[in-house]
Amino acid sequence: MSKWLIFGIGFLTHAWAFAQVVSVEFKEKGFLFSDAPTLSFLWPAKQAKATLVFIPGGEGRIGLTPDRKNLGGFYGNTLKPLSDEKLSRGAFNVVVFDSPINLPGIDYPTSRQANEHLLRIESVVRHFKDMYSLPVWIMGHSNGAVSITEFYKALQKSQKEDLIAGAIFSAARHGADFNDKTKIPILFLAHEREQCSKTLPARTKAVYDQQQKTNPSRTEYVLIKGGEAQPQNPCSSGFHMFFGASEEAYTAIEQFAFNPSN
Repeated sequence: MSKWLIFGIGFLTHAWAFAQVVSVEFKEKGFLFSDAPTLSFLWPAKQAKATLVFIPGGEGRIGLTPDRKNLGGFYGNTLKPLSDEKLSRGAFNVVVFDSPINLPGIDYPTSRQANEHLLRIESVVRHFKDMYSLPVWIMGHSNGAVSITEFYKALQKSQKEDLIAGAIFSAARHGADFNDKTKIPILFLAHEREQCSKTLPARTKAVYDQQQKTNPSRTEYVLIKGGEAQPQNPCSSGFHMFFGASEEAYTAIEQFAFNPSN
């Protein structure tokens, strides 16, 4: 093997290990579709067993730029550790999806049911599945739970459910739901002291109870108990964002994904 090939392989391996923004080309065409690429933030794991694609809540738009080197807040505290063997098993490559357009909703975020949004999620899932040749899990938090439930329903319609290996339904917006044909493992996360009226844990528990009756795959409901409130909007801070309880959340995620017998 030539020294230049060895150098090239070494360079790619080294570059692979860094957190980075990854641009995924959006090739789908449709009336009023944006042709902008979908940017996603990637924390790669050295010994990954799976990839986790996370869909944010709010209006779904982080505003990533290609030079971004890290993410803080909920992303850095709750998601990044899943890729870090010093804080967890480090078994997940973690991908944070960033919509190039806002995903608004007054009473309910219907924009997350839009064909363009769902196709963008699919293109990102496929990109990282091809990139790593590992199972892909999807996670939606708050309004993001609407995205993952609608995405899974779209996969069901096109008979492509095997594209994903499992789902994390986290602090879900009321109205997000899986149907009775769902056949993937699902972890349901909620905070017992949730203060956002749109994401109360009783609704998440109801979705979990229904899935227990119809879903042949594993399901589990975990109530986060620690952390603290913050003086900001309770639907974007404090208990809703697992503030001060991130370790509880990421431990529950990896236990569910990688300890199926528990």
